[in-house]
Amino acid sequence: MKKIIFALILAGLVGLIVELAGARLLTPSCKVGRRILLGKENVQLVRAQNTIGQAYLLYICAPNYSHPKNGPQHNADGYRGKAVPLDRRPGVLRVLCLGGSTTYGYGVPLPSQSYPAALEELLREKLPAGYTDVEVINGGLPYATSAEILTHYHFKYHYYRPDIVVINEGGNDAQGYTLPYYHPDNSNWRRPMVNLNPLPKRLRWLAKSRFMSYVMLNIFYADQLHGGQFSLSEGEIPPAPWFKPQGKLLPDSVTVPYDQLSFYHNMETLIREVLFDGARVVLVPFRTPPGVYEKLGKEYELSQILRHEQIFRDFSQKYKVGFAPFPAEAITFSNWVDHCHLNVEGERQKAGHIAPYVISALAAPAAGQPRKQDLAK
Repeated sequence: MKKIIFALILAGLVGLIVELAGARLLTPSCKVGRRILLGKENVQLVRAQNTIGQAYLLYICAPNYSHPKNGPQHNADGYRGKAVPLDRRPGVLRVLCLGGSTTYGYGVPLPSQSYPAALEELLREKLPAGYTDVEVINGGLPYATSAEILTHYHFKYHYYRPDIVVINEGGNDAQGYTLPYYHPDNSNWRRPMVNLNPLPKRLRWLAKSRFMSYVMLNIFYADQLHGGQFSLSEGEIPPAPWFKPQGKLLPDSVTVPYDQLSFYHNMETLIREVLFDGARVVLVPFRTPPGVYEKLGKEYELSQILRHEQIFRDFSQKYKVGFAPFPAEAITFSNWVDHCHLNVEGERQKAGHIAPYVISALAAPAAGQPRKQDLAK
């Protein structure tokens, strides 16, 4: 009996030590993850990662996401910065900025420091005639390609009825071309994002242990806990390898023709839809600091980024929409924080560079209106 009691006491002490260790190991994200596993968090991992999966959009900025150090980042409607009401207000200019992390403002800690926020301030200082105020929606999505930008406009931002849409993209698509087995649907490097959900009720007792929660979250739910990684392993064949020109999958770094290029198809579709909605368009090419891609050994990726820039130029001529040349010199070299993102001052410089093109585009007639009027007749 003494041995049994001693064993129980020893087991209790070991359990207590393990639990104390688990409590120290639990990061803020793990603590939220544990609450989700226990069914005590209403919104799946909204505050523990900055993106969550959503049908048809692939993924979105996690609603109400708050950074552990920098505070609130996303609004309840699922994009960065302050929320803009769906319904239009008379006399208020509405600008929608679409793009990836360079629109989102990945290099700055606060939403108010991103280039869309700075653009709103500049436009408010120089409001075009006929407007009493301005509101800018930051539709930037970290890691977004032209596919997400297109679907987010079609299924979501179209309903906000913007007056002008600023599209800044070209880098993430280029990265996809460097991977094996290029597919226009991005299935050669993207997979659906899965949200973290509560455990079945019969198993939630496991998450009551802080140590077990730490183990489960970091072994079985690491993707959801640490940002929702959703990329295929490099070299992995897509689940449905349908894109086989001349019957063969494409190898690495193959420059595909325009009629098979996802960026070309997606951006042209987006421009046509925005114009049909009666809004203006300003195309802004993706930009990198001088010499950085060469130092990283990414010459091919850079060549595709420059190709995307030329596609934007061609579309600006074809559809008579705005094009904002974006030379790297527009940003002071010290204001780049990495291969493409900017610091606070760099975001201001970017907004200051783009603002005149937005104002100029607003002075031009909306290309989509005649088509809508003809359709109504």
